[in-house]
Amino acid sequence: MEALPAMVLAVLCSMAVQAGEVPEHDTVIFARHALLVAGEPVRDNVSLYVRNGRLVTVEEGRVEAEDPGDDSGVRHIDLSCCFVVPGLIDTQTHLQSQLGLPPTMLRLVTWTDADNALQAYVHGRRTLAAGFTTIRDMGSHGDAMYALRDAINAGKVPGPRIQVAGEIIMATGGDLRDWYRPEVEAVFHTGAVCDGADDCRRAIREQVALGSDTIKVATKYDLADGSKSQFTLEELRAMAEAANALGVKITASAFSADSINRPLEAGFDAVVHGTFVDDESLKLLQRSGAWFIPTLVAARTVKEMAENPDLPLSDAWRQENLAIYHGMVASFQRVREAGLPIAFGTDAGWRPHGGNAEQLVQMVELGMKPADVIATATLNAARAMGWADDVGSLEVGKYADLVAVRGSPLNDISELTRPHAVIKGGEPVERAAP
Repeated sequence: MEALPAMVLAVLCSMAVQAGEVPEHDTVIFARHALLVAGEPVRDNVSLYVRNGRLVTVEEGRVEAEDPGDDSGVRHIDLSCCFVVPGLIDTQTHLQSQLGLPPTMLRLVTWTDADNALQAYVHGRRTLAAGFTTIRDMGSHGDAMYALRDAINAGKVPGPRIQVAGEIIMATGGDLRDWYRPEVEAVFHTGAVCDGADDCRRAIREQVALGSDTIKVATKYDLADGSKSQFTLEELRAMAEAANALGVKITASAFSADSINRPLEAGFDAVVHGTFVDDESLKLLQRSGAWFIPTLVAARTVKEMAENPDLPLSDAWRQENLAIYHGMVASFQRVREAGLPIAFGTDAGWRPHGGNAEQLVQMVELGMKPADVIATATLNAARAMGWADDVGSLEVGKYADLVAVRGSPLNDISELTRPHAVIKGGEPVERAAP
């Protein structure tokens, strides 16, 4: 089993250039317009000086670099055509998944880690080419996502910067109770199923020991409004304390108000989906400062499926998923109007990977200002991940990750669905993704 990730990486390395290596040259990027930090004024005619993948200076006008520190010279990238924003961030993706693939329950018994790694690699390339230079993968099986993340970090394959949650933590008989018989569920989720405070601490520690650098807990018992959290407050507090002690963020996958509120009370860092918030949810979000991550484009996908008479779906499924869509939109509006912190996450996999920016457009359609939407997918998302020192804005010391578009996304957010160029760590990204 231990040799398998190495085999996967060998296959991936044969498919790609060494795109993540620290460049041997300095780079100066000239932009006609730049939103360096979401919420701040747009800067015109700026030069971004990059060394070792990070911004060294940001100066007005065209700047000729001096003393590059090596013999390879300085490369200039001319984006005088364009409006530049920081590289986009999606805090809720599933690179191993995609509508049209065999369902998870079948892939678990028919796909190898190599299959999953290759699929995730392709999806990661598409995501990066779309301008999402950083993501969180919030639920996967096996070692594939750890291996892919490490290969990207080592410069062996191209892809976005990734935090990996690994297995989603759940209670016995919890979120997957309708998928497998109990004895089958145990085969695939032994390490990520926990009961009782001590066992839940163990589950957090085990996931981090396996390589997870963020944690996701399915607090929802099912998708219905009014259902209870599958974990007790004591269990959730134990998990939050363990994650905090290990320096990783912990996020609740929650639909009902109880599954939202209980982890917020326990000290979780974020709630994803957040389908049915209530008044108490708003108070807890305000008090805790936790991030709200609505997966609106995924909800729209299930709405479209529910409204399609040609799909062989039960009336109960259609009604449940229409309720999910309308509930999530209403919750997003309540959180937005309350001025509470929102981070960007799409649940990519429900929508094609590389189409992540569709949700930016959707959020504007639902009433959020373009500048605020961009903030959710840049600095807010970086803060939600605990990576704001490295990504989320174009400031000195941070990675030179950016997206260039032809028009101003502050006037037309859909510009971000059509990148002219994507740069990660000062290096142009190959846009011809697989």
